[in-house]
Amino acid sequence: MTLTTSRRRNRPRSFQSTRIGWVGSEATARAVLATPATPSQVVVMVDFISPEGRTWWAVGVGDTLADALAFADDSCPTDTTWHPARWNDLYGD
Repeated sequence: MTLTTSRRRNRPRSFQSTRIGWVGSEATARAVLATPATPSQVVVMVDFISPEGRTWWAVGVGDTLADALAFADDSCPTDTTWHPARWNDLYGD
């Protein structure tokens, strides 16, 4: 059995350093760099526990952590009182 391959015709090329310029004005570049990277919403996964020992989990969304926890509490069943046991940040601070 014979394996036939074609020859490589392109020469190996070395990497060259290239300078990438900013497209736009310097004022635009400063505005982009000065923009805070903080998100405008907080999204959390909240684990709740009731006085009877029942558990429930819900997603909370809001402008602040307190708003997100209140949102998650509103989505719990209404037949008992729920207390947040712990939460996990999914997005935001």
